[in-house]
Amino acid sequence: MADAIPSVTGPFTPQKPGAGQATRTTAADLFSSEGFLQLLGAQMKNQNPLEPMKDTEFIGQMAQFSQLEQVTQMNASMEAMQTTNQLAQRAALIGRQVTYLKADGTTSTGTVEQLLINSEKKQMTLSVGGVEIDPTTIVRVEAAP
Repeated sequence: MADAIPSVTGPFTPQKPGAGQATRTTAADLFSSEGFLQLLGAQMKNQNPLEPMKDTEFIGQMAQFSQLEQVTQMNASMEAMQTTNQLAQRAALIGRQVTYLKADGTTSTGTVEQLLINSEKKQMTLSVGGVEIDPTTIVRVEAAP
């Protein structure tokens, strides 16, 4: 009788025959759907033909995969919601007078003219008196004079 397959307690890193060093797996790889499918495929490939994986184990692993996909989708939705919320909050500053902290530690005051969005860097900045500022440097918001 063969030993039971032990549960996975760390990242799965497949080894090629003759490879000198193992490749390092990041935490993101461990929890990705691709990583899960690779692990499931390896389990099925290396199982004992006389004692195949029980249906309940397979169904449990498929349920875990389904949960992983749902959590991944929920995370993407949460990130989109956060971006939308930041966009709305920062757009509401247009026309308002703000005081912000400059790089040299001094403060400056001006009216927010526009919201600039850099989609490549996934970054939003505000234009105050022709100067681009990071919204996190704002220390005071007032109604426009």
